[in-house]
Amino acid sequence: MSLSAILSTLSGGRLSRSGSRSLSTPSLLAGKAVYYSLLLLGLAVLVVPIIIVVAISFNPTQAQAFPPTGFSLRWYEQFLDSEFFRAFFVVSLPIALIVGIVSSVLGLMASYIIARKEVPFENEVVLYFMMPLVVPPAIIGLALLLTFNFDILGFVPAFVELVVAHVVITLPYTFLTTMTALYSVNEELEQAARNLGATKFQTFREVTLPLIRSGVISGFLLAFILSFTDATVALFLTGGSTVTLPISMFLFLQFDSSPLVAATATVQILLVLVLVVLIGRLVGFKAVTADL
Repeated sequence: MSLSAILSTLSGGRLSRSGSRSLSTPSLLAGKAVYYSLLLLGLAVLVVPIIIVVAISFNPTQAQAFPPTGFSLRWYEQFLDSEFFRAFFVVSLPIALIVGIVSSVLGLMASYIIARKEVPFENEVVLYFMMPLVVPPAIIGLALLLTFNFDILGFVPAFVELVVAHVVITLPYTFLTTMTALYSVNEELEQAARNLGATKFQTFREVTLPLIRSGVISGFLLAFILSFTDATVALFLTGGSTVTLPISMFLFLQFDSSPLVAATATVQILLVLVLVVLIGRLVGFKAVTADL
């Protein structure tokens, strides 16, 4: 018998003996107990606060009581006549949609160039796009505030300032999700399309873009949610008639504590859930979460 055969036999025996080992029943039960306890704890931390907010929004009285003393849609009716309605549909929602689109397009362009072209100092360029993840949002907001206060930029409206600021803080997410999707695409498919006579733009539109669709949509979803819920950066740039919903809710809580803010938060949660479910139905949750 050769040396290689002997070593193979010995290693196989060790693997079979180690593979035959199994944890005792008490250990398995303890492991399952710890696993499900941590799972329930995580769900409680994420879900219980949302349940409390939604329940308070249906409280018929002025107090933010939990559990609610009754059931009423009073605060949702007041939401339609409050300043939150304008901040929701006129300021925050349009800004979030524009930011999602702009950030997705910029992230797609930047990631495509880096993934498919020879870029000098590639690592440094990637690090540059990741900088907003490292710099605290308050510093970014302050820096943009000082920048837009220059006389040469005095004509820029607050709405555009918020769009620019939110594109800055969301671009790393669209960049990362799209670049991850691009690296998962076999470049030979693109080369085959080029060999069959397709132009670069046709190859990108007909081959590359459908294959990275999940990454682009994931980035858009992240950018939309981050923009729609941002309060730190917006606190430095809102003013006049351009007050985002999170800032409006924050200012409201300084002087009042009615369930109106809970009703507004419930509508906000509902909008995000509808967007997530809609994208999940169109693309598939597995495809979207694969690039997150």
